[in-house]
Amino acid sequence: MDLSPLHVHLMLNHMPLLGTIAAALLLGWGLVRRSAEVTRLGLVAAVLVALLTIPVYLTGEPAEHRLRELVPEMDRDLAHEHEERAEVGFTAVLVTGALAVLGLWLGRRAPAPSPVLSGVVCAALAVSFGLFAWVALVGGQIRHTELRSSSAPSSRNTTP
Repeated sequence: MDLSPLHVHLMLNHMPLLGTIAAALLLGWGLVRRSAEVTRLGLVAAVLVALLTIPVYLTGEPAEHRLRELVPEMDRDLAHEHEERAEVGFTAVLVTGALAVLGLWLGRRAPAPSPVLSGVVCAALAVSFGLFAWVALVGGQIRHTELRSSSAPSSRNTTP
């Protein structure tokens, strides 16, 4: 079995999108319930999502090169757009992860993490989720031509 960067990228590419929303919901639940344990768990989840996004990002370029070999007619403009968007999302999730680490570190001796900083991390997770949804929008179109608006089936009703 050839576990190429393309395979790794495809296996992990949903982690930033699903992970950010899951961590945001967990962290938000901890804040609403005023649960120090759940809030800490949400901050840890934010850090893990940021760390798991690193291999997704690092395998993106090699995955693109491998895909070009396999599919010479691949739309390079879409791939470039996906890459540009991924850089923005990657930066956002790394900043979010760093803020979560700060929140955990500052709250290590406190009864609970700072609700203000935890709220900022929760909002940053929501922003990261939005950015990764924006990334995924184009990423899916690279190989799924049916998702492209120009090639989407017509919605006209053909019955009289």
